[in-house]
Amino acid sequence: MRIGTNMSAIIANRYLTKSENTLQKSLERLSSGYKLNSSKDDSAGMAISEKMRTQIDNLNRASKNASDGISVVQTAEGALAEIQAMLQRMGELAVQGANDSYTDEDRKNINSEINALKAEINRISEDTSFNNTKLINGEVARRTYETVDNGSGEKMLTDAVATTYVANEVKSGEYGIVLNGDGTASFATDDSGNRIGFSDTALLQSADNKVKITDEGGFEMEFTINPESTYTGEVMVELWDIGEMPIQVGSNKGQTIDICIPEVTVSSLNLDNLDLSTAEGCRKGITLVNDAVERVSKIRSELGAFQNRLEDSVSNLDSTEENMTAALSRILDVDMAEEMTNYTQYNVLQQAGISMVAQANQLPEKVLQLLQ
Repeated sequence: MRIGTNMSAIIANRYLTKSENTLQKSLERLSSGYKLNSSKDDSAGMAISEKMRTQIDNLNRASKNASDGISVVQTAEGALAEIQAMLQRMGELAVQGANDSYTDEDRKNINSEINALKAEINRISEDTSFNNTKLINGEVARRTYETVDNGSGEKMLTDAVATTYVANEVKSGEYGIVLNGDGTASFATDDSGNRIGFSDTALLQSADNKVKITDEGGFEMEFTINPESTYTGEVMVELWDIGEMPIQVGSNKGQTIDICIPEVTVSSLNLDNLDLSTAEGCRKGITLVNDAVERVSKIRSELGAFQNRLEDSVSNLDSTEENMTAALSRILDVDMAEEMTNYTQYNVLQQAGISMVAQANQLPEKVLQLLQ
């Protein structure tokens, strides 16, 4: 028997220390509710969980972004509903004035209301905004730039013509028209005789300083010729995919839905020349107002499609966030029943270890029996 080194006590103390450390870790998990409380618990699991936590937070924010986008669309659609109601009133007045039972004096009174309605349409267009972003005055529509050749081969912006409407189906690029000087326009062609930007099946309607070009697949562009401009010749219209309102609906770069709302003003609806002071003006106005109602209806339909996409995005984001949260829980959260079982086991081992250390420390005392 040796008393210089109590190996039994050393061995018992080693196991006691191990049991205490394990018990402490079990207590930490039970107290926090997490399996991973530091990177030493599971370095790979900690890295994965932090990445997932970031993505979950981003998904939550993207869902709120999509909800904000829905509010933007609803705001614009509400304004357009009011404009459409005024257009319907305009149509009613045009039909009323087209009846020869009314005199020109009566039609002047009708035209006074028409002018008031036109002013209100422009006011709504200018004042409708969301978080200081104007929605239907062209601020969130794709940008167009009208240029002419300055004679030296360089492009120069011009106010001879303005693009008043571009359907969402129209692709970005260059489109060429020719101003004829009499308030009409025609297609511009390149050196090979091909139309610039427009297909051979496109149709052009031009009258009273208004130009409308339509084609298959919903292609539609409209221009207003400046009556005060004396320019005649070729004008290039550059359409860019900028100016829209991108809504971030994903947790990663590029996951956006671009909201595009065309300009809705008296000019863009081709109602700036609407005059119901004469019977002929009333009859012409019926067609103009009907076309404007159809235009606003189409824009509202497009906004409805945007809203449906955003609502679907919200549902998808919420579902993805829920599933990722469940996956994160499997990595981070502790199974309380299992951990409580472990805690009981480690607690018993600790008590047994304390008892064994005490017993081991008493072993050297048996040497005294040899000295008696």
